[in-house]
Amino acid sequence: MRVKLYSFILILNSFITGLIVPVLSLLLMDKGATLSTISVIMGIYSFTVMIFELPSGIMADLIGRKKMFILSLILSLVYSAIILLGRGFFVLCAGIFIYGLNRAASSGSFEALFIDFYIDEFGKDNMHHGTTLINVLEILGLSVGALVGGLLPEVSKNYFHTLGTYDLNLLARIPLIAAVIILSYIFINETNDKAGKQISLKQHISNSSNMVMKNKNIICIFISVFSTGFFLSSIETYWQPHFISMITDDNLMMFLGVMSFLYFAASMAGSIFSSKIMTKTNIKKMYLILRIILFISLILMALQTNVISFAFFYSFIYFIFGMANIPEGVIINAEILSEFRASILSVNSLMLQFGVLTGSLVNSIIIKYAPIPILWMIAAGVVLLSVLIIYNGLTRGQPNKGTIEIS
Repeated sequence: MRVKLYSFILILNSFITGLIVPVLSLLLMDKGATLSTISVIMGIYSFTVMIFELPSGIMADLIGRKKMFILSLILSLVYSAIILLGRGFFVLCAGIFIYGLNRAASSGSFEALFIDFYIDEFGKDNMHHGTTLINVLEILGLSVGALVGGLLPEVSKNYFHTLGTYDLNLLARIPLIAAVIILSYIFINETNDKAGKQISLKQHISNSSNMVMKNKNIICIFISVFSTGFFLSSIETYWQPHFISMITDDNLMMFLGVMSFLYFAASMAGSIFSSKIMTKTNIKKMYLILRIILFISLILMALQTNVISFAFFYSFIYFIFGMANIPEGVIINAEILSEFRASILSVNSLMLQFGVLTGSLVNSIIIKYAPIPILWMIAAGVVLLSVLIIYNGLTRGQPNKGTIEIS
C-alpha cells in the first residue's frame, strides 16, 4: 500500500513539473526574457540550487525529509504565482530564485524517503529495482505532464483569451501542488529520521564529508554528474528555439508537447531496459560505455538540419541518459549509509546544478557569436572529458558495499 501511495505522490509531483517543461524557455521569453538573458536567468536558478542544496539536504537528514519535501511544495506554489502575475527580467529572476529554493529543498528529501523505505521493505538486494521505479515513475509523470503542457497554450489561446499564451501552464500547477501538500502531510511517514537527530550538525557534516572524500566511486559519480548538468543546460535551454527555427507549421505548440513527451518516454524506456540488463553485466563499465555513446549522440544531434532526424537523435540522447541513470543511482546509493543519504544525494544534485550553472554561463557568452548546435558540440566535449577523468577511478575503485556486484 505504501509503495502505491509514494508512487502516486511521485507521479503527481513530476506531472506538475512536466506542465512547464515543454514551454519553459518560451514562457520566460513571453514574460520579457531574451535568448541571452534566458541563460542568465537559468544561471540564477542553478546558483540558488548550488547555495542551498547541501544545507537543505543536511536539514532533511537532521529534522526530517517529510518536512523539507512539504516546504519545497510551498515554495513551488510561490514560484508559480510570481511568474504568473509578474513580468520583466527582475521579476523573472525573483521567481526563478524561489524555484531554485524549491529544487534545493526537494532534491534529496523525497528520493531519500523512497530509497530507505524500499530497502526496508525489499532489502538491499533489490535496490536497483527501487532506483528504476523512482526513475520510471518520475519520467512517467514528467512525460504526461509535458504532453499536457504542450497542449495547454493552444487551449489558452482558443478558450482563455484574457490569459497569456503560457499562463494556463502555471495556473494548472497551483491546485495540483496543493493536493500533493495535503497527501504528503497526511500519508507520508518517516522511519529513519531519528538517527540523524542523535548527532550534532557539526558531526553530521564531518561524517558525511569523510564518507565522500574516502570513496572514489562517489567522487567519480559527482564528476560525471557535473558534465550531465553542463550538457542538460545546453539542450534544455536551447532545443525549443532551435526546434522552432526548423518548423514553419502554425501548429507549433502541439509539436513542442510531443517532443517533450518523446524524450521523457525515451528516458523511461532507457531506464526499464537498463534495469533488465544490468544484472548480467559489469555495471561500472556499462555506465562508462553509455556515457561515451551519449557523447557521440550529442555530436550527431548537433549536425541535424531537419525535424525528423533532430527528433530522433534528441530522443535517443534521452534513451541513453535514462539507461545511464540506473547504474549511476545504484553505484552512489550502494555507498551511502541511510542517515547521510539525503545529504550526499543533495551534494550529487549540487554537482548537477554546478554543471548547469557553468553551462549556462558559457552558453550565454558563446550564443552571441555561434549558432546553437555549436553549444551542443561543446557540451559533448565536456561529457567525453568527464569519461576520461573518471575512467581509472571507476574501473579500479573499491567495489560498492552493497549486495549487487558492480566492480
